[in-house]
Amino acid sequence: MRKIFSWHEIRHKWWGLPVICALVLIPVTSWLSPIIFLPEGRTYLIYMPLATCVALLMVFDWAALPGIVLTLFLRYYFRVGAEMATLLTVIYFTSLFLAWLGYRWQAGNRWSAALGLMNLAWMRVGWLLVFLTVFFMTVLQIVVESGLLPGYLGLVTADFVTLRTLINLQAMIIGILLNSHVIYLVIRMIRQPRYWRVLRMMLRKQRAPGVKTTEMVVWFLVMATMVTLLSVPSISEPFTKILLSDYTLTLLFPVMLFGALRYGYYFISIVWSITLTVLFYNYQGFISETGFVHNLVFVSALMLVYTITLLLMSALSSRQRLLMKKFKSAALLDPVFGLPNLRAFNRDLARHPRSMLCFIRVSDMDVLSRNYGMQLRIQFKQQLAVGLKPLLQSGERVYHLPGYDLVLRLNCEDADMKLQGLHDYLEDFRLLWNGLPLHPNIGLSYCTVYSPVEHLPILLGELSGIAEVSLTTGQPESNKSDHSQVQLEIRDKVDMLHKIQRALDDNRFVLMAQPILGVRGDSYYEILLRMFDGSQDTLITPDKFLPVVHEFGLSYQMDMWVLRHALMFINQNRVRLPSLRFAVNFTPSTLCRPTFTRDFKSLMLEYEIEPFQIVLEVTESHLLQNMKYADFAMRELRAYGCRIAIDDFGTGYASYGRLKAIQADILKIDGSFVRNMLTDSLDAYIVQSICQVARMKHLSIVAEYVETEEQKAALHALGVDYMQGYLVGKPEPLATLLDFPAT
Repeated sequence: MRKIFSWHEIRHKWWGLPVICALVLIPVTSWLSPIIFLPEGRTYLIYMPLATCVALLMVFDWAALPGIVLTLFLRYYFRVGAEMATLLTVIYFTSLFLAWLGYRWQAGNRWSAALGLMNLAWMRVGWLLVFLTVFFMTVLQIVVESGLLPGYLGLVTADFVTLRTLINLQAMIIGILLNSHVIYLVIRMIRQPRYWRVLRMMLRKQRAPGVKTTEMVVWFLVMATMVTLLSVPSISEPFTKILLSDYTLTLLFPVMLFGALRYGYYFISIVWSITLTVLFYNYQGFISETGFVHNLVFVSALMLVYTITLLLMSALSSRQRLLMKKFKSAALLDPVFGLPNLRAFNRDLARHPRSMLCFIRVSDMDVLSRNYGMQLRIQFKQQLAVGLKPLLQSGERVYHLPGYDLVLRLNCEDADMKLQGLHDYLEDFRLLWNGLPLHPNIGLSYCTVYSPVEHLPILLGELSGIAEVSLTTGQPESNKSDHSQVQLEIRDKVDMLHKIQRALDDNRFVLMAQPILGVRGDSYYEILLRMFDGSQDTLITPDKFLPVVHEFGLSYQMDMWVLRHALMFINQNRVRLPSLRFAVNFTPSTLCRPTFTRDFKSLMLEYEIEPFQIVLEVTESHLLQNMKYADFAMRELRAYGCRIAIDDFGTGYASYGRLKAIQADILKIDGSFVRNMLTDSLDAYIVQSICQVARMKHLSIVAEYVETEEQKAALHALGVDYMQGYLVGKPEPLATLLDFPAT
């Protein structure tokens, strides 16, 4: 017995709270509905009982109908008897049943979503407002005209659509449109008393940013003053009557509209519901007695338009603020990792006058990602960030950086203790991946900054370089420590990157040509690259800028720039130098680019260059991991008619094993072996073995760094086909080739 009548059972059973709420709220809202007695009968200015029925359905669904039917029958039974009470109850029930059935069918599982949502607004307006009121009034009109009900009982008269019927229809629409939401909130708080916290949160959430208590107090005072003036009984003096009635009524709308735009849907629906009820209870203050019924129709229609406009504007402004808040939140969050991004990092730095930055560098993550997939990197950073959060104080956060790194913003109190705690956690951190504990080496660097932080990307670059040092030392490293060389290298690297980009944009590179002389008299030139410094007199050698080019992914742009200008030179001087041939260096990343062969052939056709005039040189030591793609490109270009040269052969690993698979025409012996081959027996043996393997593969052999006649003679004896070095010729600007014909 105790279980049956528990509060939980009463709240959820149809015979419990739905019946109690209907028995209490329908009579109360009927009593609260403003009524005026006209000669044709009782007329409602706001009809709330039907709005209460809609609110009950919105909370309890079909379980609300038994309580609604019981309450309506009892309400009319004691007034007009069982027969008329039954007929009126059937009209109410049929209208509510059909309207709710249509709404539930169209809204689906979202029928119980909170009021004020724009995506369900048209369904609710269509079924629970338009269909319900029109169907209800139509059926009631038919019943009254047929004589089954007296006109004074219903909301209509025997005459079809009189002014009284129009006023009642508008009262019913206002009640459902406005009061159903307020009654809905009351029922929700009765069913779940803690719902008032949700209501308070929604009121605060829908409020515009920057709203102060003073503003709301002033707004309330202005509105209360205007409502009081409108509620004052009519005054005979014409000017005062206009000022305190009609004119004030028109001024009330912009005041309420301001509240709708600033304070949100929930707030304005509650305030306007109370305000409208008070105004209609004191209608004598602003409705003239001359032509009273017509004025009443006009004011009722005006209030209906006010209500629709206020609710629509408040719902739109609330939704707009909610969307803007979501957009701002999304702009500060990385969508993949779910961590605050650099924009959030910048914002938080500006909010704190002094901060300590900790940069976390995860090494070997690139190798792990290639072996285990992208999901490993995502989970590693997410779990690492989750594990760091318990170590952080209020306001301290972990931020996502592109790549494999994280950065933390910490308060500067107890800095040493925090750093030691972070270091200990990073040392112990393990990611369980398919049962395998993974622990890449993690570096930690830190520094202290003061707001505003200028040149943040450069600062993060410095911390990244110092974190590399931490990977070696195994301890947190500061930018104030003796790492000036690291910081200097980072600054130099960034400066060089800017120079390279400007050189690509402004054609500030210089092509050099070094001759490669064949023992049989033929020759060609290797294209070498130099870059102008700030002035046109100083040239930067490739060993200074090529590492930066490779690191920042500019290899393809650089290689295509060299190829285009080399072909352009051949095309412009084809008459004077008809047999000119160039060897052009290409990085493996360029060779493996899917569009490279197409782009290469397009440039050759554009400048009308024969394939035999171009030799493609590729560094052997970089071909291992890209062998599959490089081999495809080399085969296609050889078939096209170009020759392939393997540069710096012997400096890589497993070179002889891969030489069997490489499709090439020329083998260039690295100059480090040639330079000391006459004094170092091991270098001499390496050069000899390379020549033997090349002859077996039928490859032409080029020796680099040939600087003496003795080296030339020794290489010639070993079967080397071409010599390259200062003995043959130094690199000279490409334009110097015009001084003498090619041989």
